Amino acid sequence: MVSNEEVMQITEHVLGTMLELVTVADSEEVLLSGRSEAFTGCVHISGEWQGAVIVQGSPELGRLIAERFLQLSPDEVSEVDVIDSAAELTNMIGGNIKGLVPGPSFLSIPSVTIGSDFDFQLPGTRTFTNVVANCEGQPLRIKLCESKS
Repeated sequence: MVSNEEVMQITEHVLGTMLELVTVADSEEVLLSGRSEAFTGCVHISGEWQGAVIVQGSPELGRLIAERFLQLSPDEVSEVDVIDSAAELTNMIGGNIKGLVPGPSFLSIPSVTIGSDFDFQLPGTRTFTNVVANCEGQPLRIKLCESKS
């Protein structure tokens, strides 16, 4: 299926090419739940293969991504900007991953939640790829979940 290395390559490419952000693999697990305003984005892949791509980042990374995507100064970034940018990042990473799974397949519209002390779960799936990265000193996690059915 899709390896951690392939997910990391996609992530480095998307963030490096589109946003000029340096992203490197990190072996240290990051705790994103409980952090104020952390973001979680999700896109579902349906078709021959069924699953989802989850992208999670720190509040600081969410703001930085919004600054770069929308060409805003730090004081101009709103929560809506972070949500829109996290959705676009999730869509771009998910779209690239969709190209690696058995097809034909389709990508859903991304959904994003921002906040603290929440637990995001996809019942009926198993996580088989879990990439932890460091993006400009901020934690980033990408999970690939496959439907159990």
